[in-house]
Amino acid sequence: YIVRYTKVKRAHELTRQDYHMLRDSYKELEEEYQSSLASLEDLTARYEELTKSRESMKRLAYTDYLTGLPNRTAFSEMLDNIMLTIRNEEIIALMDIDIDDFKDINDSLGHAYGDELLLDITHRLKQVLDENDYLARIGGDEFIILTQNLDDTSSYDEKIQRVKELFTKPFLLLAKEYYISVSIGVAFAPRDGKNSQTLIKNVDAAMYMAKANGKNTHACYDASFHQKLTEKIEIQFELRKALEQNELVLFYQPQLDLDTMKIVGFEALVRWNHPTKGLLFPDEFIYVAEENGLIIPIGKWVIRTACLQLKEWSQQYPDLIMAINLSAKQFKDKNLLGMIYDIIEETQINPGNLEFEITETVALEDIEYTDATIRELNKIGVRFSLDDFGTGYSSMSYLKRLPISNLKIDKSFLDAGMIDTSDQKIIQAIITLARNLNLNVIAEGVETVDQ
Repeated sequence: YIVRYTKVKRAHELTRQDYHMLRDSYKELEEEYQSSLASLEDLTARYEELTKSRESMKRLAYTDYLTGLPNRTAFSEMLDNIMLTIRNEEIIALMDIDIDDFKDINDSLGHAYGDELLLDITHRLKQVLDENDYLARIGGDEFIILTQNLDDTSSYDEKIQRVKELFTKPFLLLAKEYYISVSIGVAFAPRDGKNSQTLIKNVDAAMYMAKANGKNTHACYDASFHQKLTEKIEIQFELRKALEQNELVLFYQPQLDLDTMKIVGFEALVRWNHPTKGLLFPDEFIYVAEENGLIIPIGKWVIRTACLQLKEWSQQYPDLIMAINLSAKQFKDKNLLGMIYDIIEETQINPGNLEFEITETVALEDIEYTDATIRELNKIGVRFSLDDFGTGYSSMSYLKRLPISNLKIDKSFLDAGMIDTSDQKIIQAIITLARNLNLNVIAEGVETVDQ
């Protein structure tokens, strides 16, 4: 009995030991399991965080930060995918919309108001979109609309017109109304390009052609555009050399007083004596100078050369007037007044014999600046003419406010005035208006006795 009891007791003790060992092992396994669960939850949380970060980075990489629109990268990938799967009978369109003179808005009002304008433009563009359209901002002042499922290219004219109409209404910035224009290039696939790179290059060429045609218009791509753009680049390069090598010349158009039949002044007109192309007129190169900023040094050269000629002529004809055109960029240049004062001092001319001409469009773009600038030069005797009168806004209130001396009737009225009674009435109305405001009238481009 004692022996059997001893064996049972020993077996019981061994069983207890095994139990405690198993219990301890279970606890270790439980701890490992809980630790694994925590690690899994941590890994899951980190994975979700990385996924969110990746999606956020992708959004940043594919989204324009200001407008929230797809950016150039997103647009390029979208177009790539479409062009890879485009069917033979399918037509897609690209509309490249570039804001005219956007840099001037940023420079004059500040980038904050430039951004506000871009947001307003984005809002307006969204109003003309439908389910077939994809709008992106591909540059600082450049938007693009990709349109799919077109039946034919002619049906796209309506959308182009709707986009242009968006810009007929003013934008409100700094509690003032600003009229903004755009230049639009249009290209169609597969007609104008069978891959995305070619299509983007061609729609870009169409947009630049619209700008070359005077801005505020649109142009559909044509194969000849690349040749014209090449010529434009050549003009830009050669124009810099022309200024350095004295290839620019001034012609002087006489101004005749019809009462006395005597010459009372001259208008200085710039020409380019090109070494291979001969004599070039302003409409062949001034637009390029406006775009690339060369108009500022060219304008300075014109003013200085004309004043030197005025000084020479005034020794024999002291009352002779010299009229000089100011372009939009020249007139807005912050150094304009200082440059004019320096040239007057250098050439020692009588400021009262100097007259500058600005167009209605330039004058009315910023009426406060125009008024202040003219009055500042009026103080030393310099006079101003309003050029191309009747072709722009022709606001009577602005005309009354601006301290100008002359109105110039645009040549187009005189050309048509001999056969169109409406133009004759307009000319008579301008003359009557000018006389009532004590302004002189200059008729531009008189070439016949009848005119």
